[in-house]
Amino acid sequence: MKKYSDWFKVDLHIHTDFSKKTKTNDYQGNFDIQVLKQKLIDNDVKLFSLTDHNIINVDAYKDYYDNYIEGDPKLLIGCEFDIEVPESGKPITYHSVIIFENNDFESVQAISHKIEELYAKKNIAMLDRTIVIDDLYDLFNDLNFFFIPHAGNTKSILDPYKNYDMKLCQQMVLLMPSAFEKVKESARQIYNEGFDRIKTLDFKEKDDIPYINFSDNHNCNSYPCTNKDGDDHQFYCIKGKPSFESIRFAFIDPQSRIKKFSEVEVLQRFDNFLHSIEFIDSPIIKNTTLTFSPNLNAIIGGRSSGKSLLFNILGKKINNRKSQIEKYGINISNANVKSFLDNDYKNMISYNTHDIIYINQGDIVNYFENKSLRDLINESGEIENYRTALEFFKTKKQNLTNIIDDLTSIYGKLYDALNSNFTFHDKDIISILDSSYIFKTILNIENRNDSFRSSDEVINMLLDNTAKFEVNENWTFTDDEQNIITAFRELVESKKGSFANLKSEYSKKENFIEEVKNVIISKNANLDLKGREKEASNQRLALLKNNIKEAFDIALQIRDHCFLFENYTYGGVQEIAINDEVSVVLEVESTESLKGKIFDGISGVHSSMNFYETLIKLALGELKIKNLNENSAENLAKKTYTNIKGILESFDKPTEYLKYSEESTSKNNSPGYNSEKYLETILRSGHSKIIFIDQPEDNLGNKFITDKLINLIRDLKFKKQIFLVTHNPSIVVYGDAENVIMCTNTENIIEYEQFVLEEKDHQKEICNVLDGGQYIFEQRARKYNIKKIIQ
Repeated sequence: MKKYSDWFKVDLHIHTDFSKKTKTNDYQGNFDIQVLKQKLIDNDVKLFSLTDHNIINVDAYKDYYDNYIEGDPKLLIGCEFDIEVPESGKPITYHSVIIFENNDFESVQAISHKIEELYAKKNIAMLDRTIVIDDLYDLFNDLNFFFIPHAGNTKSILDPYKNYDMKLCQQMVLLMPSAFEKVKESARQIYNEGFDRIKTLDFKEKDDIPYINFSDNHNCNSYPCTNKDGDDHQFYCIKGKPSFESIRFAFIDPQSRIKKFSEVEVLQRFDNFLHSIEFIDSPIIKNTTLTFSPNLNAIIGGRSSGKSLLFNILGKKINNRKSQIEKYGINISNANVKSFLDNDYKNMISYNTHDIIYINQGDIVNYFENKSLRDLINESGEIENYRTALEFFKTKKQNLTNIIDDLTSIYGKLYDALNSNFTFHDKDIISILDSSYIFKTILNIENRNDSFRSSDEVINMLLDNTAKFEVNENWTFTDDEQNIITAFRELVESKKGSFANLKSEYSKKENFIEEVKNVIISKNANLDLKGREKEASNQRLALLKNNIKEAFDIALQIRDHCFLFENYTYGGVQEIAINDEVSVVLEVESTESLKGKIFDGISGVHSSMNFYETLIKLALGELKIKNLNENSAENLAKKTYTNIKGILESFDKPTEYLKYSEESTSKNNSPGYNSEKYLETILRSGHSKIIFIDQPEDNLGNKFITDKLINLIRDLKFKKQIFLVTHNPSIVVYGDAENVIMCTNTENIIEYEQFVLEEKDHQKEICNVLDGGQYIFEQRARKYNIKKIIQ
């Protein structure tokens, strides 16, 4: 038998042929308890009851108990009563199945005797047997039993109370452990609305009324058909061990513990969840094998009891990089694990990284302190968008370095230009004005090399891509379309030819002008001394004019670049939506002035100076680059990159934070609130199959745990395997843990035991360890505020 709470089929409403004694023709065929037993085994029913009308088949119970062997379906004592509501004034009864905690023959005899004695005392004929609620109290007040009235068939509890006192009906049901046998859906809303007015605040507006279908079988040879001639019964399942206490837990928490068999089939896990771990001959851990639920596994215990040790052992055994087992300094090679898909135990199981969420104690707060939410992004399946966002910041960084490189490059030209020769001598003026003659070039030609190179690339690309377009495997062409392609190719070829002619003519002009220049230089060289002096002075004048023009051109370029730096904002934001309520934001804030950072490297600059003025004065030597010998472009670049190192590094690791739907962010919220949002987001959005969290209640508010975390865990545990180390009884009990691992440390020997919530002995142990555990167990069962109803 599994060590954790698992689903089992239950059928607490099966008739024997004794029902014919109280209801004419109520049973079909011959009843045989051994035939029924085999039918139950064939249908994998683990818990059942024999519930005849107003009578108990003592012999059938004796036969079953006498032949019971371990592993057989468990039989609880039961009876179906016709119950009157005298106050309603209606001559109708409703049916309610009563299921007793007892499962031994002596109790069968005692309960049957009480029933028969009551009817005899009231002198009620066998076929007229009815009972009232007060009789049930009087008969069975010393016994534990469930009261399960019909909710929606012709003998529904609703009918006697309808138009009379529905509140009385609901309160009467709630006065004892009870559920409804749901025969049809039509009455569901009526019950739920009424019960919702009675429930305590924590349970209001929750669809948590326990309805369950039983077969109401009247022919064991046709089991599991419903009623006498009905369709095959659709089984319901209860979670836990086949016991009375499991039924009690199911009625208290139907959302987690009552489901149709078809729903349970859907919940069956076939992914590679962690199945078990065995400890053999460990120096500090007692030999044991722990079998894990595919749902919620809660690890509890006192201080230094081995809770986090087990958590980290499991982390290491699934090869998770975040396991902190090294800090314990113990050898765990004698611990072996097995996954659902493994046949044998092995030393380690390797899962894909995205299959596991592994959150150590304190991790969530650390994510914000370290300003990295990569785990959340990974788990949410947004890693590609994250990489795209990082590329965005790399591009922003490159853009910043590009404009700095451009600026220092242009500054270098300005520095060289302003430090060129701007002197023109009197002698040159005299020579230029002299009457001697010289030969001068009167024709220049535009340099079109860049334009020609660009046009060559365009034409060659068109021809190449046209050829690829024509033979692409993903489309075909009609004759008309093929003619268009041919005509286009001919057009491009034609333009290529005319372009070649244009280049040829330009080349001839260029060569001609160059030859003319060479002839002029040659002729000027043969002039007299005055002519040669005039030629040299004209060349120096041309150089002076060129230097001045270049200086002004460069100064204009410098001015345009300076406009960028005056109010340049280097930052950027990228937002990655995780779900409708939460986004991860990556941000580099432009908190510092880029101009100011450059000014920090220049001596003598003051804040009133603009950037353009500063660079001109720096190039002229009126200002000085700090701690460097000259104001060269190389030195300006070196000083600038030193001063903006922090800005550039911010692009490599942008700040990461959460943005919430209410427009607030994790930057301006408390660590507790951020931890709640983070945990909720990573659990809701995850693609993982197994979740490990060490003490999730750390840094979380009790309201969040009660209002959100527990409901989230209850939903997720049927989709993912969960391991929680916790001290919080609400998480264990309200979360309805299928497997509770109790950790104890006795004289440095650690023992791990498996408990389930539905066993009373285990409940006591759990309460002894978890502060407030007893209160939580009691509150769980008091959602209807029964004490108030009684008063």
